[in-house]
Amino acid sequence: MSPLLFTSSAFASTILLHAARLGLSAVELRARAGITDIQLQDHRARIPAEQVERLWRECERASGNPQFGCELVHGMATHCLQGLNILLDSAPDLGASLAAFCEHVPAVTNCVDVRLEVAGAATRLTLKPVSQELHHFGLDAAVLTLVRNIARRIGRSPHEVFLETGIGPRQRCGEMLTQWGVPWRRTRTPFLALPAALLATSLAGANEFLYQGLQRQWSGAREAGQGDDLSLARLWLRSSDQPIERIAERIGYRQSGNFIRAFRKRFGVTPKQFRLGHCGGA
Repeated sequence: MSPLLFTSSAFASTILLHAARLGLSAVELRARAGITDIQLQDHRARIPAEQVERLWRECERASGNPQFGCELVHGMATHCLQGLNILLDSAPDLGASLAAFCEHVPAVTNCVDVRLEVAGAATRLTLKPVSQELHHFGLDAAVLTLVRNIARRIGRSPHEVFLETGIGPRQRCGEMLTQWGVPWRRTRTPFLALPAALLATSLAGANEFLYQGLQRQWSGAREAGQGDDLSLARLWLRSSDQPIERIAERIGYRQSGNFIRAFRKRFGVTPKQFRLGHCGGA
């Protein structure tokens, strides 16, 4: 595997958190994968993909659970996307949300080439692994997370949204897709197919100010090779009434106290003070 391929440290942390919830030793798994504690301290740091692949293999060996990646779906959007999910939720419609995902996901990982293609009455979101060595756990988690969150954004059930889904030869997410009522078949490259007409569907969380601000933030993150989670949080504090704990969680801080301390160190005020000051001056 090319040493240039990477995954965000938040992704590795999410894998380890799930392993710990299953009763596995996260410390031992991390050590076996060669991932240091320092690498996990900054959730925007980049970890070589080969280390994450070793972590997947160690999780498979230790758990004996072929659906480990499927179960990871519950923590993927919150912790792995580093606030990108806030941008996707705030887009004016589903088409803009999917386009933003394709544009900015390389800042989180370059292990998968994501493309959105419209062919007649159907739209296909394709997830093409850059390397054939990618473990199916990660692909299972990615496919299920996308199916669930795309449906959530337009307020529908997965079976009402997707025409069919393609999953790779080794993936194990077919059972869960069947439970959700989503047709699936085996393919070389995972994909999600939905009616093109749904791209114009407005999102319940649409917020033009937040969307445009986050677009600028993520464009800068892509060019610089890293993001700025605290600036993302500041935008969201200004443009929504979401609880501070929720904002902290969605940009990757599992402890809101750590988020508050980092925010105060960066901007000189707490998130609550910033929000009150902004509202008072509006």
